[in-house]
Amino acid sequence: MRKPLFILHKYAGLTLGLLLALIGLTGSLLVFDHALDEQLAPQTVHFNPSAQPASYGDILSAAQAAVTGNPAPTRLMTQRQPGSPHVVRFPTPDGAPGPVEVSVSPTDAQVLAVRTWGTPEYTMTWLYRLHYTLLAGKTGKTVVGFMGLLLMVFCITGAVLWWPKKRKDGSRGKQPWRRAFSISRTGNRFRFYFDIHRVFGIYFLPLLLMISFSGVSLVFPTQVEAVVGTLFKLEPRPALPGSRTESGTPISPDQAVAIGETVFPGGALKRIYLPRDNKDSYGLTFRAAGEAWSNYGASIVRVDQYSGETLMSQNVTAIPLGNKILRWQFPLHNGDALGMVGRWLVLLAGLTPTLLFGTGLYLWWQKRRLKRGTKNRALAKTPDTTSPNLPVEV
Repeated sequence: MRKPLFILHKYAGLTLGLLLALIGLTGSLLVFDHALDEQLAPQTVHFNPSAQPASYGDILSAAQAAVTGNPAPTRLMTQRQPGSPHVVRFPTPDGAPGPVEVSVSPTDAQVLAVRTWGTPEYTMTWLYRLHYTLLAGKTGKTVVGFMGLLLMVFCITGAVLWWPKKRKDGSRGKQPWRRAFSISRTGNRFRFYFDIHRVFGIYFLPLLLMISFSGVSLVFPTQVEAVVGTLFKLEPRPALPGSRTESGTPISPDQAVAIGETVFPGGALKRIYLPRDNKDSYGLTFRAAGEAWSNYGASIVRVDQYSGETLMSQNVTAIPLGNKILRWQFPLHNGDALGMVGRWLVLLAGLTPTLLFGTGLYLWWQKRRLKRGTKNRALAKTPDTTSPNLPVEV
């Protein structure tokens, strides 16, 4: 059983390990994507302080005026932390890789940057495209999903191969287990890299499984939802209601937010989804009290754009277990659900595929060299009966 798994583990790693390493490296960079973006684009965090923040209406109006063609905004993402800007998103222009995003000062509604998501100039979003789609659209996204499944296979086969073998008498003893969790400093270089490959793989196994499963769930949500639904109680996704009327004077975004805050008192507003037409409603996401993450809002409320009526709400802390598992996947994938420690752990886990690919490639190459050297030495000892210099029988 071990030999087929070893062959699968080795050759799948040699052929696809570099792609997994690329996905892991970009994922590590994206753990702190907003903070890195603010370092790369310092103009987005330089704005005038003010005791009185600008209204959401003023923020949206300023952003809309800064975009060519004056399109209607689709959402507003509130500032990540004090000192960060609000970001307003607009529809994707023809031929662009993603939507237009406008960074706006939360204090005086000053436009700080207008950028197109997914372009090299908007570096962190370009890395997001590379990580999520390999810059190849839906096809690349599907490939990334299958790479997540492959990483889960690597984790399982690696754990089986790591498991200490039984002795001839059927026992394992303490020494094999101690060696299985430690790196030898007395062996040769081959042994050192072998221990690095094995030990780092087993230590990061839980995190790699978590990241790979959550990544697969983001790429194949319907399929993962079906699997989760067979194991845990899962309610269907609620339909997003439209406004009950299709005419009248719309309420302002600030009024919609005030209504949403009565549903989630003490919650932190994360996003405002603006009505797409006269039939749609406001969508607000909050990080409600009791939610573990900090930058993610999983609790939602929909507000009628004319009457201000609360059409539906859902607190993520009060939904069935299956729904909670699905809602946790994104903040688990980027480490937000585990706090700052979790983010650093996910960052290190993203580097692990590169380490495993590099050490695995070295081990394979060294074994190949050893076999080739043994074969050459054997050939050198074998007389060549076809050589013209050998005596010929007369």
